[in-house]
Parts: sequence; structure tokens; C-alpha cells
Amino acid sequence: MKKVNILIVILTIAIVAVSCETYDDYNTDRKTVVGFTTATKNINNIPEGGTKSTTVDLFVSDLSSAARTFTIVAIPADSLATAPENYTFDSTVTFPANERSASIEVIAVDNSITEERAFFKLAVEGSTDIVSGGIVLMGVKN
Repeated sequence: MKKVNILIVILTIAIVAVSCETYDDYNTDRKTVVGFTTATKNINNIPEGGTKSTTVDLFVSDLSSAARTFTIVAIPADSLATAPENYTFDSTVTFPANERSASIEVIAVDNSITEERAFFKLAVEGSTDIVSGGIVLMGVKN
């Protein structure tokens, strides 16, 4: 019985000693991540020959003491693509100083939208210092 108690004590000390990890790399420089906060967004009931708009929210992973501007781009939506004449969007988003959220306006234009839902995707353009985060799939329908 004494050997079992000694074995338990040794194992307990070993587990405690091994589980003490450091987080020395926590404060290392990381790239800024910018992306959309929702995966999908629809613009429904677009009037015939008219327009309808919505706002789409974005996030940024770190704070800055200065305002920052990022570029928004449309990316191919595979077989779900819609004609570019059916939508417009703000080509840039500006995050105010000390803010992690911002939004852009997306406008659906009924130039050739049919009764079936058409789709396109928006993303933040990445670079050497910026990682493009979440992409939003936009759906438009009359």
C-alpha cells in the first residue's frame, strides 16, 4: 500500500511539473485579420428596375490609434455568379481609431435579376500585413 501512495505522489508531481506551460509567444506580432461578421446576407424584394441596399458589418482583429482603410473586392462565387451590373458596394471600409467594427453598404440593382436568387461574394483584399478573414455570400432576388 505504501508503494501505491508513493507512486501516486510521484505521478502527481510529474503531472504538475509538465503542465506548467509558458505563454512567451502570446505577445508576438501577428498579422491583422479583417473580415465580415456574417457568412451570408440576402437582399430580397428588389423592385423591378429599382435598387435596394443593406449594410454588412466587418471586424478587425486589433485596435489602432489611427483610422485604417481596407479594400473590399468581389470574388468569383463558382457556379453561383451573378452579373456585376446587378450590384455595387463600397470599395473600401474605414475603421475609426480604437474601433474593431465598421460596415459597408451593398446595393442590389435590378438590371437583369430574375426570380431565382443570384449570388456574389465579397472579401477584404489581403496583403503582406493583412489577412483576409471571413467572406460574405450575398444573395439578391426580386
